Amino acid sequence: VESRRAEPFLSSLDSRLSMEPGNIAGHVISCTGAQFCPVAIVETKLNIVNLTRKLEERLSLPHKVRIHMTGCPNSCGQVQVADIGLMGAPAKKANAEGVMKAVPGVNVFVGGSIGEDARLQLEPSFKGIPLTEEDLLPVLCDILTSKFGAVIKQ
Repeated sequence: VESRRAEPFLSSLDSRLSMEPGNIAGHVISCTGAQFCPVAIVETKLNIVNLTRKLEERLSLPHKVRIHMTGCPNSCGQVQVADIGLMGAPAKKANAEGVMKAVPGVNVFVGGSIGEDARLQLEPSFKGIPLTEEDLLPVLCDILTSKFGAVIKQ
């Protein structure tokens, strides 16, 4: 099927599908997450889709960046080999009264790689980041601009 004829078809199926995904969306991996896995600490699929969309709206990347997300330390999403890995973990965040409460969160791994010079990133660069847009998105934007050459879109 010619790409120009396939694009409307793919878009009508699911807005996540694209003939030309961005440098993040085209390289995202996620485990099943809490929706279907009894071991997962956090929901992964919806969170990674939303994070990817927000990152691609805000940043321009000169090359692909692999972001993997896994719901627990079993690491089915293989966060240790990702450029940026997000592993479900406990986090704390102040509620409306200022009391710290347990919330879904992630540990963030930076710098894994695959291929001939593969490298496992076994220690997280950031721990216990709440899995909310206002907490996690700035951390990811910072990593992408400082380590991967991303530029903030105007």
